[in-house]
Amino acid sequence: MDNAKKEVEERLYKDELTGLKNRKSLEDSIRGKDSVVAILLDVDAFEDLNELYGFINAEEVLKELSNILKEFEKTHDVVAYRLSGDIFALTNISNIPFEDIFILIEELNKTFLNRKIFVDKLNVDIVVSMTMGISIFQEEPILTAAMALKKAKSLNQSYFVYNNELDSKELIIQSLYWREKIKNAVSENKIIPFYQPIVNRKKEVIKYESLMRIRDFDSNNEAIILTPDKFLGISFKTKQYLELSRIIISKSLDNLLKTQKNITINLSFKDILNYEFIDYLDNVLEKLKFEDRNRLVFEILESENLSDYDFLEEFVLKYKKLGVKIAIDDFGSGYSNFIRIIRLKPDYLKIDGSLIKNIDKDNNSYEIVKSIIAFSKTLNIKTIAEYVHSEEIFNLLLELDVDEFQGYYFGKPDEDFS
Repeated sequence: MDNAKKEVEERLYKDELTGLKNRKSLEDSIRGKDSVVAILLDVDAFEDLNELYGFINAEEVLKELSNILKEFEKTHDVVAYRLSGDIFALTNISNIPFEDIFILIEELNKTFLNRKIFVDKLNVDIVVSMTMGISIFQEEPILTAAMALKKAKSLNQSYFVYNNELDSKELIIQSLYWREKIKNAVSENKIIPFYQPIVNRKKEVIKYESLMRIRDFDSNNEAIILTPDKFLGISFKTKQYLELSRIIISKSLDNLLKTQKNITINLSFKDILNYEFIDYLDNVLEKLKFEDRNRLVFEILESENLSDYDFLEEFVLKYKKLGVKIAIDDFGSGYSNFIRIIRLKPDYLKIDGSLIKNIDKDNNSYEIVKSIIAFSKTLNIKTIAEYVHSEEIFNLLLELDVDEFQGYYFGKPDEDFS
C-alpha cells in the first residue's frame, strides 16, 4: 500500500523524463510563502536542437541539463524543477539574504554560459546556453519570473530581474528592510492604534478614528512613532498587511469598551475580500454586545478599483444588520459613483480632505462639497469633513451644513483618548 502511494505521489510531483520535481510540486511548495525567489530557465534555440539532432537527442540534452541543476542544488540553497518542454525552474523560499540572491544569479549564469553538453549517442559536444527570468519576493513568483524571462529574450540578455518598471534594486532592499521591521514590531507588540477625534457641530467629541502606528527608535536611539505612509504600502507587498489590520482592530475593540464614544476603524477592500479576515472579524464582533457594535464604524475607501461591488454590498448589509455603522472614506477624490452610494446606503460619507483643505480659496472645491452635502441630505446620510485645519474652514463648513468634522484644528492623532 505504501509503495503504491509512493508511486502515485512520484507520478504526481515528479517529471518523468528528468526525475526533477514538476510544476505541481513547485506550485505547492511556494503556496502561501512570502519570500520566494523564483528563477525560470529556458534553453536557447531548443527548437533548432530538435531539428538538427532529432527529438531523442534533444531529450538527452534536457536530461543532462537536469543533472547539472541537480548538482547546483547540492551546493546552493535552491530546489530545481522541470516545468514543461525546455523550461526549468529554481526556487528559494528560506529568506535568502538579498546580497546572496545576486551571487546566486551570477553563479547560475556562469554555469550555463556556453555550456558544453556531451551527447553519448552522437559522440559530440553540443554548446547550450540558457536565458533566465528572475522574480524576487513578488506576489506571483511564477508569473513574474515568466514575464522577466520574456523581457530577457526581447533584450537578448542572459537574464532579467522582474521589476514592474518600479521595483528597482533599491525598492527591493527597502521591502526587505520594512518586512523585517514590521515582523519585529509585531513580535515586540509595537503596533499600536492612535486616535484622532471627530467632533459634531458644537465641537464636542463624538467619535475617534483609529489610526495605525509603529513604535520605533531613530538613529540616535530616540523614541519615535512611525506613520502608515512609511510602511503600509510595503506591507501589502510583503503580505503582512492583514496581520497589521487584525492587531489594530483587536486593540481598537478593546479600547471601544473603555469609552462611551464611537470608534471608526479603517478597512481596505483587500480586507473585505479575504475570507480568513472575515472569519476573524465575525469572531471578534460576536463577543461584543449589540450596543457596543452600534458604536463601531467601519470606514471603507471609496475607489474605482473595487473589483466586486456586489461583494461590498453584501458586506455592508451583513455588518449593518449586526449594528455596525458604515462610512465611505475619501468621497469626491477623483472617482465618485453616486449610484453606488445609493445602493450601499452608508451611514456616513467622509468628504475627501483634498476638497476641504482649500475650500475657502478654491471655488471648484466649494461647489463639489456643496453638491455632495446636498446629495447626502436627500439620502439621510451624514457627512464628515476631514482635514479641517482652521476656524475659517470650520465656519464655512458649518454654513454648508456638514454634520461632523475631523482635523488638526480639533486634535491631532494621539495614543490616548483626549
